[in-house]
Amino acid sequence: MNLGCPTCPDLDSLGDVVYDAGMLIALAEKNPGLAVARHREFGRNGLPVVPAPVVAQAWRGGASQARLARALKECAVVCCYTDREWRRVGELIGRADLPARKKPDPVDGLVALTALQVGAALVATSDPDDIAAYLRQLPGAESVIPMRV
Repeated sequence: MNLGCPTCPDLDSLGDVVYDAGMLIALAEKNPGLAVARHREFGRNGLPVVPAPVVAQAWRGGASQARLARALKECAVVCCYTDREWRRVGELIGRADLPARKKPDPVDGLVALTALQVGAALVATSDPDDIAAYLRQLPGAESVIPMRV
């Protein structure tokens, strides 16, 4: 990651969990009780990390997104990925042994790569099997746990 741009968070502020779109969608629900509780818990170890394309997957705008907007203020949204990293994601999704009827998803691949790069312990996701398939393709990512939200 190229965390040198003015919109990217300071490395020292990053927590040990990466969110995928499923976690953001859970935070945006009308009754996000469990998701909010987990979000607070995750925030104790630093800011939860959210790759910017994940925001695009979950954001729909309007007043219904107020809960999500508040939660995102308590996250580190990372936007500066290099061309080399995007190519690595392409290779990763090409190799992943995804569950039946699943299509390769570059954003999920990016979530897995981000988790490895920031040293995350967890990925908060609605699709742990998908994230696990991508993590298995990344040497050194064996300790990252995809956790269902």
